[in-house]
Order: sequence, then structure tokens, then C-alpha cells
Amino acid sequence: MRNRPESEHRHDEITRRNFVKVSGTVLAGGAALAGGAIPAAGATTPSLFPTLPRQDARIQSYRTLGRTGWRVSDVGMGSVPLRESAVVRYAYDRGINYFDTAESYGRGAAERAIGEAMQHMDRSKIFIASKGRIGNDDTAEQIVDRVRASLERLQTDYLDAYGIHLASTVEALSHPGYHAAIDQLKAEGRVRFKSLSYHGPGRPDQASMADVLVAAAEDGRFDLMLLVYNFLNHEEGDRIIAACKANNVGTTAMKTAPGVLNWEPVDPDNLTEQQERYVERMTGRGQSRESAIERLEAQAQRQKDLYDRTRPFVERYGLLTEEQLRLGSIHWVLQNPDMHTACIGFTDFDLIDKVVPLSGTQLGAAESQMLEQCRLALNDQYCRHGCKACAESCPHDVPVSTVMRYAYYYEGQGNEKYAMTLYAGLEGNDASTCADCAGDCAGACPYGIDIQPNMLQVHDLLTLA
Repeated sequence: MRNRPESEHRHDEITRRNFVKVSGTVLAGGAALAGGAIPAAGATTPSLFPTLPRQDARIQSYRTLGRTGWRVSDVGMGSVPLRESAVVRYAYDRGINYFDTAESYGRGAAERAIGEAMQHMDRSKIFIASKGRIGNDDTAEQIVDRVRASLERLQTDYLDAYGIHLASTVEALSHPGYHAAIDQLKAEGRVRFKSLSYHGPGRPDQASMADVLVAAAEDGRFDLMLLVYNFLNHEEGDRIIAACKANNVGTTAMKTAPGVLNWEPVDPDNLTEQQERYVERMTGRGQSRESAIERLEAQAQRQKDLYDRTRPFVERYGLLTEEQLRLGSIHWVLQNPDMHTACIGFTDFDLIDKVVPLSGTQLGAAESQMLEQCRLALNDQYCRHGCKACAESCPHDVPVSTVMRYAYYYEGQGNEKYAMTLYAGLEGNDASTCADCAGDCAGACPYGIDIQPNMLQVHDLLTLA
């Protein structure tokens, strides 16, 4: 209904040169890597990445998305922060044909951005997967209405997949309203496949990511799924991918990069505002100011040790920005042929120009060594999305990995408002309770993360930024 022949699409292919004319705005984003990874002074190792950022790069690898039979680009497009349709068109013109979205992303703004680009794309050549939060009491009629609203925002007659967003229990996989609604919409030609997403428990009583998604792969009713997968957090993902392969279920990856490299020093005579608030909380619980500062210094020293451990490969490989670590992380995900597409949250042309050249290329020896050294250095600093190993130790049921995931949205993805809104939704289960807690979680993290100081720092980040 809203599609045009391919011959009519090519003449208005969007480029950087005509972007301002089309969009009327300029998107914020990191500066382009001039000539690829910039080597540190004295460095002799070649650039980390196999190709330089290129405006003319196109997707080189397509994989079969499980039983759907669709050949999807190994680099897909996520849309949590998406607001600009021109970026969708730019991704499409570089060969990206998988678009993941949800009704909740920007309260429909992401779906609308894709919809605005629809007239410039051949609908028959793209796969659009959307999803919605399905409550226990939601009826089939309500879900049908929500899918129709997504179709309207997306300006399309059908969705390739519509899924349960954040299915947190195995029982949720059999939601009668969802299955009745999608079966009806499939019969109408409005939805083609069933899907789901999950990145781990938000409460201690919820199941692990692997428990839910492995059960979904074996269920037989779900055709594809979205899961957390990166070089620091892949154990559960590997288990899920194996189940999907055995059951011919499509796999798509989110949170493909783990985070950032930084540290904050502690000067006892000149504490930052955040550090001072931490000390005040600890002294309010009866600790001496000296012992509170000592704990802050110990945390800072661990961060400094991490920073020092990373310096050799930072200098050796010219890893000067967290964006370069992100590119290496994405490239790692692309190496697994059983992960069918990695959904990257593109918000600007620059990142597309940097990621698309990775398509269909092999991870080089320098990159592999860099990521392995990163893994060793970051192991006790990275809170795994979906992990619940420390849950039983918390008397206040604070969902630690969920809180840290919101911090990842804030710092790792630059989605400050979104992260703070999600955090505010935790209400009584946020990390504010950590201020008056005896710290029963000490030693509960199997990876060695010092939970309580991190929780207090993240609470400040997400409430007072």
C-alpha cells in the first residue's frame, strides 16, 4: 500500500550531503575516527579494525533468521534512542534490512521514525520486528489494538514479527491473550512471526535470561528472540543460542558492547559532591568519616588498578576512545554465525559508517588480543546484564543488575532521560535503600564487584544528574 518499486527508491538515496535538506536538523554523535583507530604516540601496531570508516560501505553478509527463512543483514538496527527517520534511510541504503523496535521506545517515537522512512524503502526487502509489554491481565482484544497502533505508527500493513517485550517468567510464554491476538493477526496477514525479548530479571523472583529464552526456544511457538550478547557477557547467551540452533529459532543480539573505561580519583581533602554524599550516608549509619573515606579510596584504587591494567593495550592498540572498544565488541558478536544479526542503536551517520564496514569481516589477531585483555581487566568491574547471583543476599530486593543496566543506558548509550525514567519506575526497590544497609551483599558477586558503593554511585547518577 505504501511501497514503491525499487527503481523509484534509488534516486533519493540519502547521503550526508543532503541530510540537512531532508531532516532539517543535525544529529549528535561521536566524531569520526580519522583514518581508523588513532595510534598512541610511539605505537607501531596497525589499526585495530579491518576497514576504515567509509560512507560507501555496504553490508557484506546476510544470514538466515531461523525458521523464518529470511536472509537478514549481520548488522541490524536497534531503535531505543531513535528519533530521526533520515538515519533509518541511511542504514537501509547501506544494506541493513533488519529493524528492531518497540511501542515503548520513546513512547512510539522510534516506530514513527521508521514509519516516516517507509516511503523511501522497499517494504518487501526489510524485516521489521516490534514488541510490547504484555501484562498478565491483558486480553487478546487489547493486544490486537496495540499491534494495530504500532502498524499505524510504522506506516505499514504488516509486521514481520511482534513479540512479548521483557518476558520475565517461563509462565509468560504461554500468555493466552498474546497467542490468541497474534494468531488472529497472522490470519489477517498483519503479523508473520512470534518473537520475544528478555535481558534478565528485574526482581529476585523473576527467572534468569537463559531459563526463559531456552524454554522459549524449546516451546515451538516462537520464531525469533532478542537477547543480551557481548564478549564479557555471553555464557547465558551461548546456552540460548545453542537451544535456538537446535530448534531453528532466529537469534538477534542487544547490548553488544559492555561499557566504558574510566576511573575517578579520591582526594580526602577535596571530595566531589557525589563522594561527599556517600560519606555523609556512611557517617549517618554510624561509620567514622575516616572509614567511609577509606572504603571510597579502596573502590577508587580498584578502578585505578583497572585503568592501569588497560593502559598497555590502550597504548599498544591505539584504543583512545570507548567508541573504539564498542566497535571491537560489535565485531566480536559478528563472528558467531549462529547469532543472526546484531541490533545496534544507530542514532547518527557516523556510527553506521564505522559499523557497516565490519560486516562479513574476520576478527583480526590484534582485535582478539585486545578484547581478551579487556575481558581480563574488566571482569570484576562489569555487572552482567541479567545476572541474579547476588539477589538472595539483598534484604531489600534491589535488582542490582537492572540498576546497573540503567546506568549502562545512561553512560554507555547516552540515553540519560530514558535511564532516569526507568530508574524512577523502581520506586521502593531502587538503590536508595543501600544507604542504610549493613552491606550483606559484600562478596556476593561471583565476579568480584563491590556492589554497595556501586549502587550508591549509580543512585546519585540516575537521580541527581
